[in-house]
Amino acid sequence: MSFCPHHLLRSRFSAGLPCRVPHYRLRLGHWYRRTANLPAARHVTNYVSRSNITQPCAYDTVGNDLNTPSSQPASSPVSIQETRDNHIEDQPQGLQDVADSSLAQIYQSDIAGDSDPYDILLPPVSTSLNDMRPVNREYKSTFRTPSLVNGQIKYKYSTRYVSQETFDFMESMRLRSLHYDREEIHAWKLACAKLYQAVLNNTDVQEFPPSLMLNDDDLNLLEKIKTDCQGSFRGVWEVLDKPAKASHWKRLSLWLLQNSPDLALEFLLVTCQSADMPLFVMVSECFLFLDKLHGGKLQHWKKGDHTYVSLLLSCLDPSSWPVLNLYQKGVRLYLRKAGLDEVYYAWATVGRRKNYIVSETLLCFMRRFTEFGDVPKSLDALEQVRNREQENFLMHSIGVMRHCCKLLLLDSVRDTPDGRNFYILPKLLNMGVRPDRDMMNIVLSNAFKTGDPQVGFDMFRFMKRQSFEPDSFTYLTLLSDAVARGDRERVQSLIQDIRTRNLEKNQFIASKIFHAHFTFNAKHHDPDDDPSGVFYSLLDMYNQLYDITPLKDLSIIPPEYTPPPGGDNAQPSIIALYLMVATYLRCQKRISHTQRVYTKFRALVSQAHPVIAPLASTDHTYNEFLVAFRDDPRGLRPAVRLVEDMLHSSNEEEELEDGTLVHAKPSVRTWTILMSAFTFNKQPLAAEKVRDMMVKHGVEYNKVTWNTIINTYANAQNIPEVAKSIKAMEDQGYSMDSYTMKCLRYLQDPERLWIAVEELDKVTDARHDMVTSLGQRPLEENELDEDELLLEQGLRRLCEKKESTR
Repeated sequence: MSFCPHHLLRSRFSAGLPCRVPHYRLRLGHWYRRTANLPAARHVTNYVSRSNITQPCAYDTVGNDLNTPSSQPASSPVSIQETRDNHIEDQPQGLQDVADSSLAQIYQSDIAGDSDPYDILLPPVSTSLNDMRPVNREYKSTFRTPSLVNGQIKYKYSTRYVSQETFDFMESMRLRSLHYDREEIHAWKLACAKLYQAVLNNTDVQEFPPSLMLNDDDLNLLEKIKTDCQGSFRGVWEVLDKPAKASHWKRLSLWLLQNSPDLALEFLLVTCQSADMPLFVMVSECFLFLDKLHGGKLQHWKKGDHTYVSLLLSCLDPSSWPVLNLYQKGVRLYLRKAGLDEVYYAWATVGRRKNYIVSETLLCFMRRFTEFGDVPKSLDALEQVRNREQENFLMHSIGVMRHCCKLLLLDSVRDTPDGRNFYILPKLLNMGVRPDRDMMNIVLSNAFKTGDPQVGFDMFRFMKRQSFEPDSFTYLTLLSDAVARGDRERVQSLIQDIRTRNLEKNQFIASKIFHAHFTFNAKHHDPDDDPSGVFYSLLDMYNQLYDITPLKDLSIIPPEYTPPPGGDNAQPSIIALYLMVATYLRCQKRISHTQRVYTKFRALVSQAHPVIAPLASTDHTYNEFLVAFRDDPRGLRPAVRLVEDMLHSSNEEEELEDGTLVHAKPSVRTWTILMSAFTFNKQPLAAEKVRDMMVKHGVEYNKVTWNTIINTYANAQNIPEVAKSIKAMEDQGYSMDSYTMKCLRYLQDPERLWIAVEELDKVTDARHDMVTSLGQRPLEENELDEDELLLEQGLRRLCEKKESTR
């Protein structure tokens, strides 16, 4: 019994002096009430500093998506003692009701990653009443994170420290943010979920609570949003006080999401640029709603300098992310839309402020770093996932393994003190990742990419010893290697294994088998073989796999042709269709047939034929037509028109229904084939004009281009230009190969070439001389015959295409 008067005890407690009540009694009483199912007593929370120096806002809940506690801290639902015990507490009943409802499935995928903790900042424990240190001391924050345990949501309380700088930022964000209590936030999110479900299912929206229905003042603001959101509404919004903004924002946002997504974006633009910022969690929900339901329509939205993506990145900028209660779904949405610089800035921001990031968000960082090719950053993010040890994202979980598979696609072999080894795979193994079949398939593919097929064979035998059953991806890798090495016996053996496992109908396996047959029979067929026999042998295999109608549409086969019975009617893949077109063009040598098929091809592409039109999305089919035109002098004019068609179509940027481009621009291979066509037909001046056009269109030469240029000058016995071309090719990083030496055999006086090369080595600005000496006097029109005149006009049109697009 204390002899101290009661009022002195209260003053002692309020002053922050040590309390005489043992803490274990408080814990025992809390445990007894829970086990005995007695009514929970009201928690008494001591928010006063243990030192006599009261820190400002020491008991404030700090965060952009939490309310500021009232001036009565004793009413907080979580006591300090509970947070220190670092225990797991059942989910509050109010949130449990939401989780049990049918609307909770909208957020089920992110339930483990989006916390709604009671964050409490405590000043540091001071051992001396005179220990001031207001600048350098750290502030302890207690927060909770949710996780799924046996199908139920549990919260784990943890403690960490934030620096004075971070604490100041948190305080500034609290002062700038609109304030709501937790019931308001949960009511708004529940209404947003109902609205999402109604729009998704095209049903009527259930009536919102009265607090979320528009009033007269809201309607006045809504009229200003509709008439001049960036002007009059912005002006009225800025003069409102913070409570009025918070009240209007929650109601107007729901109405705009439901009725006008375009105006909702303008509303978010104005309010997020205001001095009083809306909560990050609520802004994130708005963008999640718009992106899921109206993302396709809003991609073309633009207002001033802002597009839909730039507005999203601006409103969800990491500089406005709360520290203690960061809404994870909003972060992941930002990362999915952000570019390289924005992602790296976000990563640096959360590292500097020590934001708590859940495993799912860390995996999102890892995926973006993998897309950027940054292996160290991806491994760093994965290491943090491992340190989290969350139940749903352990190192053997499906989500982690899939991200590791994507990362392994970047793996390479490096020299180490222990010999040559992969770079990424050992690091994943050290983290505790145990590869499954999918990961081993990628390792197998990487092994063959080393250039030593024996490494791949050893890896395949290892997979068998580990009881990994080969699947379609495994056989696809093995087939690709065998075809690349030209190993026919290996291909036949693999095809037999594939048929025993009934995998030959897999679309990727079928395309690769089809490609193997094309490579061994049509691509490099024997000149003594019957061309029609080669074509029909490939056609027979095509009939077994695909529908023959597209080939009839292209007029490659006669309309009266009937395929043999037992085939499949599946739509052909782009690869299979391209291989049939290439085989037809290589097996017949009539320029009239090539022109007829190309005319039909262009007509079907312009009509957006569902099967033929995708062939124009790459340059492969166009290049096959160019090669066919190159073999005949009469094909030079059609070859020029073909490149002209590609330039014209690519400028129009026509699109298919799925949004992909129909027409590809001429590639460096396309220009090189056109140049070689003039070289093979002994028209070096026209070949030089093609080279000039490549410069105008910004096409960089590759090794094949340089060899073609050297071949052109060697045939013309222009030794100075041959020497300059060889020097320019070496300056670009390419060396002479067997094809280059073959071209030099056409020189009648090769000794002069080496003398010219030695002279160029003495010139310091050889590259400048090479560029300036390319100009040639154009022929006058009266010096050309009729065919050459038409070619000259076609080449001029190609030059003008570039000028007209500027």
